[in-house]
Amino acid sequence: MIVAEFMEALDLRDVVLVGNDTGGAICQILISEHPERVGRLVLTNCDAYEAFFPWPFRFVQYGARLFGERFVGALARVLRARAAQRLLMWTVSRRRAEEQVLDAYFGPLLRDSGVRRDLARFLRGVSGRHTLRAARTFPGFRRPVLIAWGDRDLLFPLRLARRLQRDFPDAVLKIVPGSRAFVPEDAPERLAEEIEAFIPSEDESGGSPRGARGAA
Repeated sequence: MIVAEFMEALDLRDVVLVGNDTGGAICQILISEHPERVGRLVLTNCDAYEAFFPWPFRFVQYGARLFGERFVGALARVLRARAAQRLLMWTVSRRRAEEQVLDAYFGPLLRDSGVRRDLARFLRGVSGRHTLRAARTFPGFRRPVLIAWGDRDLLFPLRLARRLQRDFPDAVLKIVPGSRAFVPEDAPERLAEEIEAFIPSEDESGGSPRGARGAA
């Protein structure tokens, strides 16, 4: 896995790993296979258990399996339209995205054939069996876990967050009011506050420096 290889290459330890949406699923798989460098885990609204992907977006993984890069290319052509970009963003965020934000999300897909190729390969591999297998290891992950979950999500219901909280031995659930799946877009200040409170200070950790932070 690229994230694990990145941490190993830089010899990062006691990492605070933050995952949102599909990145949350990647974080879950990572801690199930390479937990040794992760000190704390933060999950916002994300794929988990059987919901990888959630049912409204399963056509994307099936389309990629059937048609590969042709499907992703067709998807990119649709997403050249601002209206299509805004419709997709509406499903995950209540905040109206500025144009530079839309460009940051969609620009690489529209401009770079390598990104489309990589996305097709990734989508073909998406399956709930990966997140279900990862979930079986949660009881053995005994580092602190923060679950910061938006309560207006159209894709990932609150019951997923409560299930994650039950399965991790040391997990706390914080509800983020008014946010959909993209908590970093809808409530960035609130999320930053929750993460800051979740990470111990140098005094609380016995004078040791805070671990490296990473986001997926």
